[in-house]
Amino acid sequence: MKYFYSLLLLFVLITACKQKILSGKALEDKLNKTMADYLHETLKPGTEVIIKDLVYYPEKMKNIYICTFTVELKTATSDTTGTMMAYIPNDFSKVTRTQ
Repeated sequence: MKYFYSLLLLFVLITACKQKILSGKALEDKLNKTMADYLHETLKPGTEVIIKDLVYYPEKMKNIYICTFTVELKTATSDTTGTMMAYIPNDFSKVTRTQ
């Protein structure tokens, strides 16, 4: 009987530690936050970043999201709106800009 409880506990731990698959609004929010964090780290201090729009496509073979962001950048002297493209892996650990 104690082996049964040990296996049950092991099964619960394995299923609880599995990464949840995001979809819909939660996935968009996570992609936006990942890109915003990346931009805040790489841009000059004092630059305000507003992500206006996001279009993404999940690439299942490479386990990445191919994203196109419409971004508004504001500094003390100027503001501009542009398009940025990036690859973001499924674990949201890194952003690789392509354009």
